[in-house]
Amino acid sequence: MRRKEFQVAEPEQCIAFLEEKNDGVLTFIGPDGWPKCVPLNYVYHGEAVYFHGSKQGEKMAGLAADPRAEFVVYQAHAFIPSHFTDPYMACPATVFFRSVRIRGIVAQVEDPEEKASALGALMNRMQPEGGHAPIDAADERYVASLRGVSVLRLDPEEMSGKFKFGQNLAEKRREQVVKGLSERNLPGDPDTISRIRDSALKRQISET
Repeated sequence: MRRKEFQVAEPEQCIAFLEEKNDGVLTFIGPDGWPKCVPLNYVYHGEAVYFHGSKQGEKMAGLAADPRAEFVVYQAHAFIPSHFTDPYMACPATVFFRSVRIRGIVAQVEDPEEKASALGALMNRMQPEGGHAPIDAADERYVASLRGVSVLRLDPEEMSGKFKFGQNLAEKRREQVVKGLSERNLPGDPDTISRIRDSALKRQISET
């Protein structure tokens, strides 16, 4: 069952998460009829998700036959041990995370300017320090490369997010989790505590 308290109501939160991350998993029907999952780099640009790769292969063949796809971006923020809130039962163990799912149609990008724009946006995300000539469809140094690379665009038809940070917990148990994270103090725990506090506040506001 999909817990309603973890669902993201504001599309802006999903978009912010997509703009923050660089990699996800694309799922589609392969040429053999079986579902295929491909991890890849992406950029959310102009209200669409762009990928790049070879013009040949399973991904291209599968999407050419059936362009329907689902794309998932996921980040695990912290494992929450059961003993934070229960000295005996293992059941409370869980993971606090963020995820966004997009369902839509994948199109092959043929326009050189759109290719250059998407790849330029991807480079800005992956290599923000620059160190390369801007990707420009009019730059003869890039003409052959743009012609040879495949750029795919996923146009979202449905988008949903799930951010789990203890919204389902009673205040006492939530504070036990915060205390456990504070004492453990692993990398990422302070950020998780901040997200727990923020999620609790948003839920309180929505219930008033």
